[in-house]
Amino acid sequence: MSRQPCHDRSVFIAKLSFAIWLCTLVITVSAADIDWKKLEEKAKEYQEKQSGGKNIDVGGKSVNISIPSQPTGRNIDSSEQIVSDSDQRYISVHMKLANRHFSRKNYARAIEEVELVFERQPDHPGGRFMRAVIAGRLKDHVTAWHNITIARDKDPENAKIKSFIEKLKTVAPEPQKTVGVPGIFRPIPVSASEKAFDVIERLLKDQASHNIITMDFDDFVVDGTSEWVKVKIGCSSVVQKAGIVSALEKASGGRTEILSGPPPQGEEKLLEIKFEIPEMVVENKEVKPAADLREFVKLIAEETDVAISDTEERDAENKILETTYEIAARDFKTLNDFFRKMSPYAHKFRLISMKLAYIAGSQNIIWRCRVQVFYQMS
Repeated sequence: MSRQPCHDRSVFIAKLSFAIWLCTLVITVSAADIDWKKLEEKAKEYQEKQSGGKNIDVGGKSVNISIPSQPTGRNIDSSEQIVSDSDQRYISVHMKLANRHFSRKNYARAIEEVELVFERQPDHPGGRFMRAVIAGRLKDHVTAWHNITIARDKDPENAKIKSFIEKLKTVAPEPQKTVGVPGIFRPIPVSASEKAFDVIERLLKDQASHNIITMDFDDFVVDGTSEWVKVKIGCSSVVQKAGIVSALEKASGGRTEILSGPPPQGEEKLLEIKFEIPEMVVENKEVKPAADLREFVKLIAEETDVAISDTEERDAENKILETTYEIAARDFKTLNDFFRKMSPYAHKFRLISMKLAYIAGSQNIIWRCRVQVFYQMS
């Protein structure tokens, strides 16, 4: 009787040893089935496509499991804007106020109200029609054509819009090319500085730009009555050359010229190109002097939701302050919103560089930009 526990213990140990041996055999066989060479080739291929990350040890083999440190592109939504119920109510209130001021010939207040409408629905046909009529009465035919063209595109069968266009043609022929950028619903640019930003905003709305991750710009170059913008575009995959050229030509209303020759094998991701901004100068001829500049910039940055991380200032001649900003914005439209509010106080401004990036610790995409501004000081 006293030997039974020892016998049971021996049986248990034997069974446990067999189980351990069996598990070891299974693991060994499974590891043997892994094609380590193929796995390493896949890891190397992924590492070449992405940057950053680290190596980990798997079964005695070092395999890269990099997480991209830079986005490879953006999702571009080309669907028509949907106006929410709250926006509809907001638009209705401000259109009523605009109509009230318009009927009293208080055009300045009417313009203020329709501009609020455009913030919620940039192509609102009623608001654009009113803005065109006001511009026509003030004999500002360029602005009249700019707004009535947007209204016509939105509501082509509207009898009032058709009638106004026929009347406008009797005093100002319809321009072959509008000063503004098609599809960018902003006030008409008053300088090449403003229009260059509008052109880039329009390019980045085009599907051909989906894989653009960097853009580097040279300073404006004057050629007769035109300004030229040279840009080097970097993409995460093969550059959509034809689409980018087409988008730039339509947006700028001028010529484009590809500066880079046929790319060497493996370098199809780069494109060096310049585009023309015809019949415009880079300087704002009606620039306003800026007072308490730092506080003003801070308020505008908060209002437009951009983050300024670094600022460099250098005094120039004739009371002009040269400033360079490092700015992060969730999209290029937001950055352009910021500069359209700054523009009245800037002698000129330009992009230096842009890079697509992730917000630290997240997969949310932003543009990190370096820009140069020349302010007119009081």
